[in-house]
Amino acid sequence: MRGVKDILDLNKRAWDRIAEIYGDRTENPISDVFITFTGRLPEKGKVLDLGCGTGVPYTRFLVEKGFDVVGVDLSEDMVRVASENVPEATFVRLSMNEITYGDEFDGVVSSFSMLMLPPDLFRETASRIYSALVEAGYLYISLNEPASVSDDPDSDAFVNIMGQEMYSRAYAVEEVESVFQSLGFSIVKFNRVIHVSEEFGEEHVIEFIYQKK
Repeated sequence: MRGVKDILDLNKRAWDRIAEIYGDRTENPISDVFITFTGRLPEKGKVLDLGCGTGVPYTRFLVEKGFDVVGVDLSEDMVRVASENVPEATFVRLSMNEITYGDEFDGVVSSFSMLMLPPDLFRETASRIYSALVEAGYLYISLNEPASVSDDPDSDAFVNIMGQEMYSRAYAVEEVESVFQSLGFSIVKFNRVIHVSEEFGEEHVIEFIYQKK
């Protein structure tokens, strides 16, 4: 198993290399769960988009709905492209496990970005998300779960996406619930769906809305 720094460096290089073409990928539409999440946020509320990528579609969608959005991404090139795509938002080049916001955001979004974290960093980032949210704030998170219960998520966490090797680990529902509920989040909504695309193949997607207690 590679060390945490090696994993982060690997992913940063991979996303830097595909930043320019990532916006050309096949996009799934904004999900009903995500729309439910935005409907629970206060008008013109402040939202943190973790692993914002190119800013499309989530940062752009949030800005168009009138939210004040801060996007964070590990990749400098992704941040540059996102700034061009959604100039109305604020973007910061930062690993999501290093955020230090406190009681600042009405909502936090993590669309598949926490897949890029090994379990220790996943737990650390979840704790930082809790700190970043205001009281009763909301989190939307989407992830991939293992295709079957017999799969070992750690055995095939290194994958090839759009020609680049990177770390992307599936998380079982029980793992996610254990992390977020132990921090003091309560679950608002859960959904499970299968996505199929040329770039990512068949993905067993899980979506959650959590609220900070």
